[in-house]
Amino acid sequence: MKTNDFGFWVSLEEIIKSSSILIDRPKGTAHPRYSSFIYPVDYGYLEGTTSMDGGGIDVWRGTGNNGFDSILCVVDG
Repeated sequence: MKTNDFGFWVSLEEIIKSSSILIDRPKGTAHPRYSSFIYPVDYGYLEGTTSMDGGGIDVWRGTGNNGFDSILCVVDG
């Protein structure tokens, strides 16, 4: 994929706009299996989506208020 693929970013913005963000691990809470890991930002998923592990698409919510300003993609093969 080209790094400047406009269609990809438009599609990603639409997925975010059309899905509810469900935060199941708020900032400052410990990971359920690794109690020494404390979430520095809210962590959850996009409701109604499915990722490679069968759960929703993961979301890390920072302090910005408008859309998204970064993305991390993991591709399992």
